[in-house]
Amino acid sequence: MITSTHALYNTALLGQKDKPERLWPVILGAFYPDLPGLFCLLYCHFIQGFSLARIHDVIYPSPLWQGLADGFHSIPLALGALLICVFLKWKPGAWFSLSAILHSLEDIPVHAGNPHRHFWPLSDWRFTSPFSCYDPRFHLGWVASLDFALALLAAWVIYKRGIPPLGKWALGMALALEAGHSLWALWRG
Repeated sequence: MITSTHALYNTALLGQKDKPERLWPVILGAFYPDLPGLFCLLYCHFIQGFSLARIHDVIYPSPLWQGLADGFHSIPLALGALLICVFLKWKPGAWFSLSAILHSLEDIPVHAGNPHRHFWPLSDWRFTSPFSCYDPRFHLGWVASLDFALALLAAWVIYKRGIPPLGKWALGMALALEAGHSLWALWRG
């Protein structure tokens, strides 16, 4: 599962044709938990010049980056933000927070080697899944195939609701990224 897949899943689950104002908060909330990983990748590769393998194997697993990722994947923090947004009647913030929560819930079953502390700061517990969306030792081929099938289903649901041309382009890009990830995963595992 990659970040664009979260956007597809969450848009299919939370979006509605008659509520277009939800779209961007849901998409941004789906991307939010992965921002530390994306920043780490871009900064360490393009600014510091580290190889992708070193980033994946050494730098991103470090306590600094994992601590940031855990905070961004924290269900209690996102739930707190959701409650504040509901109390303030700020709907975009509520949809953003709900989408961030869904992202974290979607991650739990597919993080074998790099699980997050999804309940931080209340708990340091990590669920080490028997399945992985990156590691071929943990059924990567099956996970990638199922993930792609679910991404196609989500894209079909979104498409059937009717979306503008820019949305169709974004939907196509998200599917292309997921297809690339799935092919890479099948090749790897």
